[in-house]
Formats: sequence, C-alpha cells, structure tokens
Amino acid sequence: MNSTVAPASGNDNDKDNDTRHPNPEAATSQKLMKTPPESHHLPDEKWTPYLFFCTTSIALASFQDGFQIGCINAPGPLIIEWIKASHFDMFGEVLTMYKADFIWSVAVSMFSVGGMFGSLASGFLADHLGRKRTLFYNNMLALLAAACLCSSKFLNVYQMIVIGRFLVGLNCGITSGLVPMYLTELAPGNLRGKSGSFHQLNISVAIVLSQALGLPFIFGSTQHWPWIFACVAIPTILQLMLIPFCPESPKYLIAKLNDRDGARRALVRLRGHDKVDQELEHMVQEAREAMESNRKTGYVTLFKGDNRWPMIVSILMMFSQQFSSISAVTFYSTLIFKRNGLSGNDPLYATLGFGCVKLVATVGCLFLIDHPRFGRKRLHIAGLSGMCLSSILIVVTLTLSNAGHQWASYVNILFILTFVVTFAFGPGPIPWFFTSELFDSATRGKAAAVSASSNWIANWLVGLTFLPINNLIHQFAFLMFTFFTFVFILFTWKFVPETKGRTPTAIRKELTVMKKRVF
Repeated sequence: MNSTVAPASGNDNDKDNDTRHPNPEAATSQKLMKTPPESHHLPDEKWTPYLFFCTTSIALASFQDGFQIGCINAPGPLIIEWIKASHFDMFGEVLTMYKADFIWSVAVSMFSVGGMFGSLASGFLADHLGRKRTLFYNNMLALLAAACLCSSKFLNVYQMIVIGRFLVGLNCGITSGLVPMYLTELAPGNLRGKSGSFHQLNISVAIVLSQALGLPFIFGSTQHWPWIFACVAIPTILQLMLIPFCPESPKYLIAKLNDRDGARRALVRLRGHDKVDQELEHMVQEAREAMESNRKTGYVTLFKGDNRWPMIVSILMMFSQQFSSISAVTFYSTLIFKRNGLSGNDPLYATLGFGCVKLVATVGCLFLIDHPRFGRKRLHIAGLSGMCLSSILIVVTLTLSNAGHQWASYVNILFILTFVVTFAFGPGPIPWFFTSELFDSATRGKAAAVSASSNWIANWLVGLTFLPINNLIHQFAFLMFTFFTFVFILFTWKFVPETKGRTPTAIRKELTVMKKRVF
C-alpha cells in the first residue's frame, strides 16, 4: 500500500527533530539522505493538467498499435477474396481457401514479426536518442507503413499488405517497448498504474474505431476497405504536433544525461509545484546505486546475476498476456463468428460489440489498477481466471452451435465478451508496465525492450497458427487458451510479487525470496 511522508506529523520523532535542528526541513532532508530509497515512500501526488496532457499525448502512439490489431478484423473476409483475385491476375492460378487463409495469416503475423525487431530496438533507441525523440521519429515510420497498406489494392499487389504489415509492426514494436516505460517514468509512484494503463486504453479505443470503420456502410466494402489503413495517419500527425510540448523523462535525464537541473524543471511542470526534491533525490539515489555497482546494461547481462530472475518473470508475464490468445480473438473474431453460425452482417456487429465492451472494461480498470484494495497481482490472477473459465464455455457453445442449435451462436458471443472483459481487467494492461516497475532506470530501457519483444514473439506465434489450427480442430482450438491461462494463474500466484507503490529494490528483495521456490 502507498503511504505518504507528511511534512509535519506531530509525533514524538518529529518533536525530537525540531529540538535538535533549528531548521526542521534540514533535519528531514538529512534523514532522507541517510535512508535508502526502498525503505520509505514518496508523497502521493495528484493529476495535474500538464501531466494529463503529456500522458494522453504520449499514449497516442499506442493508437497505431490498437488500430493495426483491429483494422484487419472486419474486412478480413474481403481482403482474403481480394488476395485470391490478385494472385490470379498476377500468376493465373486459383488459390484454394486454405492457401488464401495461409497467405492472410502470414500477412497478419508479419505485424508481429516487425514488432519483434521494433521492440528489441526500442531499448537502444530510448537510451541513445531519449524517450521523446524516439517517439517523435517513430511516427515517420507509421506514415510510411500506412501509405504502403493503403496503396496495395490500388496497385493490385497483395504482397504490399505483407510488407506494410511488417513496417507497421516495426513502428508498433518500438511503441510497445517505449510508451509504457515513458508513461510510468513521468508519473508519480501512486499514479504509475493509471498512467501506464493509458497504453492499453488507447489500444482499446483504436480497436473499436478501426472495427467501426470496417462496417459495410463506412469502409467495409470491396472498393473502400483500403481507406481503413489510411485513417491511422490522423492520430500520427496529431502526435507529431503535440509531442514537442512534452518533457523528456526526468529519470532518463538523470540516469543517462546526468542532467539534474533539467530533471527538476520537468518534475516541477509535471507535479504542478516545486516541492519535488524528495522525488528527485529518489531518482538520483537510484542512478547512483547503478553507477556504484558498475552495472553494465547490455542485453546479455539482463540474463545474468541479479537481473536474470526479474527478466524471466517479466517475459513470462508477457507470455501470460499473449498465450491467453486474446490476439486470436481480436484478429479473427469476424471469421470465427461467420464460420460458426452467424450470418449477414451479424459477425461484424458482434465484433464491434466486443470491442466496445473491451473499451468499457479497460476504462473501468483505470479505477482499480491503483485502488488501495487491489494490487497488480490480484487483478492479473482474477483476469486470467475469468479467461480460463470463459474459454471452456466458448468451446461448449460453439459445439452446440455446430450441432444445429442456433441460439448457442448468440450465447457464444456472451462468453467471448466475458473473455475480453476479464482480459481488460488484468492481463491487458498489467504486463506492459510491470517491467518498468521491476527494473531501475539503469536497466529499464533494455529490459522493457526484451520484455516487449517476447510479447511480440508470442503474438506472432498465435497470429500465425490459430487460423490453421482452427481449420483443423475447429472450436477445440480454444482449449489451448484454457491450458495456458491455467498455467499462468499458477505461475502468477507462486512467483510474481506485488509491485504497486514499491521501489524496484524492494520488489527485487521479494523476488529473491520467491526465486528460492524454483532454485
């Protein structure tokens, strides 16, 4: 639980300090200097207009990620038919449904391949260019990818979809490693959860919007589906206009540039007051400890010594998100609904409906993520448990639907909604900023990059294999979700520490104890 450091509490210890020191503030300062950072907490802060502006401006980058996840869902069947036609025009060969599905699966999964490379590069770029400049230049890549995707149909070259998906994956991979770290570094300790959740919130907003654009009366037609990909240029250009007004991360300024004055100026603007010396000293002490230990922050060292177990836990937390197979449901829900009983435009509206529900659930998570009665660990376990149960019920209702019970197709939608809602309350936002809370500023950039890369690797595997597996074993493919969510429930319960309101040093001490359960 978070606790505050009151400037004048009136207890006996404070009275003693007042007696010994003519200047009580000097006594408090000396006391803080002697106290290691992990043994006390910083005062709780409130949202300021400037902090909210920076948070929303930075999180706009996450919009691209969510949009590219959702935009291929509704027009998916249309694009598959176009791939068949384009292939015939170029090669004179008629593709079977299975071959067309495989090409589409490759195009979908190339998003994750690009994400792997982008996320690995995010740590290097964030440490060498800074959080702010990396985010700014990353938008240029987003515009290039949008142009490639949008022009594919007009040039009648379906391979451009594959290339465009790879490029946009690079962009989103950099975003996934950078944005949660940047957000949590700007936010005070008591608001880290809410601030970090803006990444997942924007992803959810973008998924809903992209799915709405895919409706038949907007862009979900044979002629107009390429314009869906062009729409992402709007938030990209908006962020290019807003990001110059955001500060560089204070933690980056201290840990990488040794710019204490610049960090203090940034903190004063973000917190809305000039009483930031205690928080600044926390950052200085953290950077000093890293320097005194002569810690090297190469990628290999993340898997050695004290960093190894925290890195393993971070990676497995990312696996718990992706191997719950939320991406499969998001990528292919329209095809799933269409091939399991729903007809006409019902699959499109069902897909849009679960996107809206996921968005509402993500907003609700903002109020729970930093609530005193809920921790990261408890929410993550609750979310995985809901997904585990929902996946079983999805298999049951799909089996009934395939047996001719039409009502089961609509009940199935309910359980897919439950699957998505429980994801939004735990496995959705928590793994993204978990790494930022687990590692100090000296290792945070590269650790976030490795963690995000592992998320993209899992995302790629799910995106590439789900549709072919679903074609082979049909609704029983969802039992894979059941197995993985159950395994990660046990892992989180036994080996994942609570990170809310705690410093990386304090969390690592608990991790050392937990590691003994394995080694």
